[in-house]
Amino acid sequence: MPRSAIAITFPYRFMAAILLGMATAYGTAALAQQPRPEHWDPATASTLVAYIERIGSHGLDPSNYQAAALKEAIRTGDPVALEKQATASFGLVAEDLAIGHVQPDRRSRYYIAPNSLDPVLVARMIDMAITAHQVSWVLDSFAPHNPEYISLRAALAGPDGAKPAKRVALMASLERWRWFPHNAGSRYLLVNIPEYRLQLIEDGKSVASHKVIVGKVGKQTPQFQALVTGVILNPSWNVPPSIIAESVGKLVRSQPGTARSRGYTWSYRAGHLEVVQRPGPANSLGQMKLDMPNPLTVFIHDTPSKELFDRRDRTFSHGCIRTQYPFDLAHKLLADVGWDRARIDAVLAKRITTRVALSSPLPAYVVYMTAVPQSDGTIAYLKDPYKLDAALAEKLN
Repeated sequence: MPRSAIAITFPYRFMAAILLGMATAYGTAALAQQPRPEHWDPATASTLVAYIERIGSHGLDPSNYQAAALKEAIRTGDPVALEKQATASFGLVAEDLAIGHVQPDRRSRYYIAPNSLDPVLVARMIDMAITAHQVSWVLDSFAPHNPEYISLRAALAGPDGAKPAKRVALMASLERWRWFPHNAGSRYLLVNIPEYRLQLIEDGKSVASHKVIVGKVGKQTPQFQALVTGVILNPSWNVPPSIIAESVGKLVRSQPGTARSRGYTWSYRAGHLEVVQRPGPANSLGQMKLDMPNPLTVFIHDTPSKELFDRRDRTFSHGCIRTQYPFDLAHKLLADVGWDRARIDAVLAKRITTRVALSSPLPAYVVYMTAVPQSDGTIAYLKDPYKLDAALAEKLN
């Protein structure tokens, strides 16, 4: 299926950064007025063929990049056909390395804004590749260069790449890193669903790590992004209609006394039961919730069921993310606005709902990586709780 290159917002090496700087300073129109384009020659196009044939090192399938048609254009010696096909093949490779092969509308339960790729910048990169005779180097500059991606590529090239289950996990995780935002920010929260882990990332390093509980297989936590704008201490819980229908509604109707003892209050509006749970340690949100508005209504919060953090596999929620040691996380996020742990504890003791704004919004990304590089250089291969990897590997091929 034909694909068109569409805008890189964060090229990864300095030459690409120079081009981006030119586009920022002078506009893409000025870039278009740079010296006339270079043209593909058979030798440089053959280098592109060789790159495509070894693109499996990125977990991508060479058959996606029209190598056979490019070889035929080289063989015939038709300069027009060669120019057209080499440019098309280069663009397809650049797009997949920069933003991922699987198009956004085919990414399962994925709600993170897609990256983009500017065709003007791709054209300038083609000129650079031809002029410098550095097709491989220029194309490599489009791929992520974060340490995780580099480690996963190394593992794919090693013995693990020959083991089917590990190869699928590596290919899927490499693709998801290509989806990951180019401009994630210097400070953000990262939740990896199969790892059952939340991390606070600052300048590329993890400065806090917490176990989490994620959605059941039948109520999967999606991959998504949101902005955390504040911390809510002692939150009340507006019970979603789905949970009222599933369990809480039955409790309210059949055992109202028990429901009241658990902090539930309720009313009927237009014939529909509405239920709220009062703040307190027994609240299903616990005593801390991150204020992170999103259309999925999926949040990061505390839980009264703390014994579940001792389980190895932690798919127990209705989709939200429950974090261990929530008040430590709250302290970390609120330290720069003057909130120490003692102040947080004092508010918790009052059981009054209190929202504290962050000094600036904090991006949160919920991802799904089953191959995770470790600090000792090894790769942790995690269970695939939602069975997403095989389907993704199929789409890559």
